[in-house]
Amino acid sequence: MGRTGLLATAAAAVAAAAAVAAAPAAADPAGRTTLQETIRVQGGYATGDGGYHPLVPGAGERHLVRTELARPRRGRANRRRSLAFFGQITDPQIVDEMSPARVELIDPAGGASSASHRPQEALGVHVFDAIVRNLNANRTSPVRQGDGRRARMGFAITTGDLPDNTQRNEVRWMVSVLDGGTVDPFSGKPVDASNPCPSATPEQVAKMNDDVANRRYTGVQDYADYPAGTPAERLGGFWDPDRPTPAGGGLYAAFPRYPGLLDRAQRPFQAEGLRVPWFSSRGNHDGLVQGNASAAEPLFRAIVTGCLKVFPSATFDPASVAGLSGTEVFRRIGNPDFVAALLGGAGVTPPDPDRAFVSKPEYRQLQGTDDRRHGFGYTSPRELRASNGTALYYSFSPRRGLRFISLDTVAEGGGAEGNLDDPQYRWLKRELRAAERRDELVVVYAHHTLETMTNPTPDEDAGCTDPNGAGCDGDPRDSRPIHLGDRGRASLKRLLLAHPHVIAFVNGHTHRNEVRAIRQGRRGFWSINTASHVDFPQQARQIEIMDNRDGTLSIFGTILDSAAPIEPPAPGPAGGLADTELASLARTLAANDPQARDVTSGDGPGHPRDRNVELLIRDPRRR
Repeated sequence: MGRTGLLATAAAAVAAAAAVAAAPAAADPAGRTTLQETIRVQGGYATGDGGYHPLVPGAGERHLVRTELARPRRGRANRRRSLAFFGQITDPQIVDEMSPARVELIDPAGGASSASHRPQEALGVHVFDAIVRNLNANRTSPVRQGDGRRARMGFAITTGDLPDNTQRNEVRWMVSVLDGGTVDPFSGKPVDASNPCPSATPEQVAKMNDDVANRRYTGVQDYADYPAGTPAERLGGFWDPDRPTPAGGGLYAAFPRYPGLLDRAQRPFQAEGLRVPWFSSRGNHDGLVQGNASAAEPLFRAIVTGCLKVFPSATFDPASVAGLSGTEVFRRIGNPDFVAALLGGAGVTPPDPDRAFVSKPEYRQLQGTDDRRHGFGYTSPRELRASNGTALYYSFSPRRGLRFISLDTVAEGGGAEGNLDDPQYRWLKRELRAAERRDELVVVYAHHTLETMTNPTPDEDAGCTDPNGAGCDGDPRDSRPIHLGDRGRASLKRLLLAHPHVIAFVNGHTHRNEVRAIRQGRRGFWSINTASHVDFPQQARQIEIMDNRDGTLSIFGTILDSAAPIEPPAPGPAGGLADTELASLARTLAANDPQARDVTSGDGPGHPRDRNVELLIRDPRRR
């Protein structure tokens, strides 16, 4: 577990509980859940209307009872006892915003391409730390057991997309935030013989080294970094917090100015670290370039650690990729004319060998040694041998009678949507049968929802088989037949429904709160999807499984905002902003991102029935 996990004393727990109890009614989210207070966009969630809307406190939301899978029985609140209380962390997409392997310049095209860049992305590590801090501050359950006691949060699961671009430095940042310690979000190393930039002029080398020495941001949010002659309308596709948008406005014309913000975001800070064990699962951004393309692609491998970075310019029109999915855009990388248009807007950024893409074994190794490598140490030795050390799925029992199963739904052959290869599907079937023999309740967790596991691409399409190669399909077993989420006779949905001990499938990917009953006849389980930490509303979820002792279970879901003030800092010089103020500003920027509708259909918060919930389900256990 994290460094401070098991060292919390009873005295500290009492002090924390007292602090929460003493919090004023209009307090900011730190130490509170959305049962007490919510955050809403003043005037309604209206991104894309050309305005810039403040965030304001809202009334708390009680747990809504969902009865699609079982009917509630009287007196259950007086009988219930907690079986497990845990947190869900999902989709922070910690980004190296200075990386040459990113294609932010396609972002103004809108649609699926709008996920290529976000105005708040340089502040992602601060948002993630604020999420962790509020989970720590709410380790006591909001729901009483029948005897009046409240459970303590025992652990947390992550449901993928922790790094944004499958880079080594991004993975290290996310582990540092979760484990606690110093986080240095700056990327770029001095240019020298061991870290060269062959294409740079002496003047460019001198500037890059000065930027590294002074930890200055380089990227699409600094208009001064764009090539000479870049049309004004290209500038309007991005928000530069130092400078007004060009004449004619653009997407971010209403956004305020925070001079020095991006340089401020590069400073090291101290992360608190999650004070309970945490267990990981892998998403498409953990394994693919910007969540879409294979990291084995030679062009991406060649540029990711180098100094050549593509900026908006006169040579590439984002409208030329409008309507294409991110996967389709990345497939064009092999077209020489397309690449030439991109390189026409190339500039330089300090190179950095730590930006290298990670292989699956390295991803496991970077998790460290805590909590059995944060779950990956539970991977079956049999599966590790058979997969040449590349299997990143596992199961564990946090207490007797419970089984948690982590799936790897990344399609190694490319594409943002997910699937299960056949070897993992067969392993999962064996795990479910074993759990039923042991009469265990089963919670499955993974990155993709059933509905987004639509990718038919076999892993072999990755194009390489080196088990230690980034983006490669190092598993010698045939990935086919490919198993999808809810399509086909051997789908994940059919498999989970065939095993009534499965009570929940916890997931992410869609960046929205959504809870659905998945059922067939009298059988069923709950699909629990939680909003991301990168897009508005930047929330986490706590989940508690309760035995009502009447033949039913209740699964409580409680939404938490990040521990950052609701009101962001006033516009002006940003050099003196505190870390919590950076996280607060990131939330407001995310709420006003004019392209957010293209990412989450404008509904990241979801409906009340998707947020604070009590989910009834029949108890499938024999005893």
